[in-house]
Formats: sequence, C-alpha cells, structure tokens
Amino acid sequence: MIPTDSYSQLAYIATALIFALCIAAETFAPRREPGPHTAWRWLNNLGLSGLTWYLNLLLGTLFITWLAGWSHLNEFGLLARLGSGPALSGLLLLLVIEFINYWVHYTFHRFPLLWRLHAVHHTDTDIDVTTSFRHHPVEALATLPIFAPVALFMGAPMEVAMAVHLFSISATVFSHSNVEIPATAQKILRRIILTPDFHRVHHCSEQSFTNSNYGSVVPWFDYLFGTARTRPVNEQQDMELVLEYMRQTRDSRLDQMIVAPLRTPEV
Repeated sequence: MIPTDSYSQLAYIATALIFALCIAAETFAPRREPGPHTAWRWLNNLGLSGLTWYLNLLLGTLFITWLAGWSHLNEFGLLARLGSGPALSGLLLLLVIEFINYWVHYTFHRFPLLWRLHAVHHTDTDIDVTTSFRHHPVEALATLPIFAPVALFMGAPMEVAMAVHLFSISATVFSHSNVEIPATAQKILRRIILTPDFHRVHHCSEQSFTNSNYGSVVPWFDYLFGTARTRPVNEQQDMELVLEYMRQTRDSRLDQMIVAPLRTPEV
C-alpha cells in the first residue's frame, strides 16, 4: 500500500526546505543579475508547478518508491538478490537512475515530438530555483513507462528509494539556482554534482550548448559520453539564455506554457 501520509508529507517538507535554502542563497549571493520580470516569471513558473505537483508526487515519488519497495520486499529486485546494504543500494540505484535519466533527457532533445514537451523548460527567460519546476505536465506521464520498470527491476527499501529521490530533487533545484559559488569550490563540485554554472550552459540560447550537459544530478555521464560542454567563467554573467525562439514575455504565461507543445518549432 502506498503510504500517502508519511511519504507525501516528507516530500512536501523536504522540497519546501530545499527551495527556501536555494532562494536565500541566490538572494544574498546571486551569480547573475536577475531579469526585469522576476515576479512575473515566478508567478507563472510556480503556477505550472502547482498543476504538475500532484502528478509528479503520485507518479514520480509515491508510485515509483512504492514499486521499488515492493520489489525489494518480495526479493524480486536486483538489489535484494545482491543483498547490498542501504548505502550501497542507494548508490547503485542513483547510478542506474542517472544513467537512464541521461539518455531520457538526450532523447527529449533529439525527437521532435518529445522536444515539444521539454522545450517548455527551456523557454524560461532567466534561470533560478523556479526553473527546476517548470516542466509540462505531460512530460511526467511520458517518462513513467521508462522509470516504473527500472524501479521494479532494481528494487530498494522504500526509505532508500525515497532518500535517493529527495537527493535528486535537491540536486536539481541546486543546479538551477542562481547562486554564486567560489571558484575553488566550483572546481571540486563540478566533478561530483551538477553545479549551476555547468547546468546553466544547457540553457544557453546557442543550440550546440543546449544539446549538451544532459545530466540531472551528476555530470559523470556527460563526461563519459562526450556531451559535457563548458563556458569560460567570465561569460556566465552575460551568457544569453532561452531558446532562439519563444522569447517574448507572453510565451512564459501559464496558459501559453500549457499549449506550447502545439506551437513549438521542430529542432
């Protein structure tokens, strides 16, 4: 049975806490000067997030973690058969999910129909914590048939699966935050986890950069498969973001984001 009370509350509290911490960080130490329409962007980005939250909670969090837990409890999943402890199970689950995430993200950029859904995320006129929640509702439905079998095949205690999921949320919000990170820390972190400077390149208006840096939590598979791209530190401040189209303020209006897949040009 899906523990809707305890796990949904944990997901709410953890997400809100992570969001608040990143907002505070980018407020007091911004990497880039915020754009002129921040309040407008936030209103519409959070509006879209409100529409997709329950869908993502039910499908991306509760159902997937329950499926992994059921698989582990019934010794169906790989991790249960290996007898790995919580720490190793969490690391292996994270690696497998990130490997799948990398190729799913790559695919969304390569196939026109999927790109029409994913482009909503790339039409934000600036990048900050709210961008991490700016996804079309149908995108979650499109990825469920991929991640459900992965959760079933891998299996993991529900507590481990939830911990991995919350870590992924934390890393995603962090990678989209407009926060200044000291150069020394940046050199270390960018090899371990997706940093804002690394992921911001993925939101560059130039298509060669948009089609790079596909990692969601870690950059390892970008380095492994040759899709990692960087920009000089001094270019991060003024690097042009957003796609080469759908740049108008009205394109980020909630109703326009919902119908965006119907009018997004093919890549």
